[in-house]
Amino acid sequence: MEQKKKYILIAIIGVSLFSLLILINFNLYKTPDKLEMVENITLIVDYNNGTIKTQENFTLSGGKTTAFDALNQWCDLQYDDFGWGIIVRTIDGLGGNWLYFINGNAPGVGSDVYSLKDGDVVKWQRS
Repeated sequence: MEQKKKYILIAIIGVSLFSLLILINFNLYKTPDKLEMVENITLIVDYNNGTIKTQENFTLSGGKTTAFDALNQWCDLQYDDFGWGIIVRTIDGLGGNWLYFINGNAPGVGSDVYSLKDGDVVKWQRS
């Protein structure tokens, strides 16, 4: 009987910790606010085959002001939307592992939730 109580207590603690982890995870992840409009954006797409496409000094508006929106405005894309984020599969017909950088830094969040600011340089690079 004593061993049964021990297993029940361990199960209750395990379920409690798991529930707490999920609750904290949902509360920590909040989608950043998107700006209604951003100006003076530069988009660079490095296809890693000697070709680099550049669009300079453009504006994004209508709340579509993420790094993904900048790419989607100027390139032909194939992507998967999983609900929790978008994975870019091909840009202008070229598949591969596409990474993006903002002002030379990897943001660490999905391109569909990274809100751009005026003057940002968005670079997509195929590896």
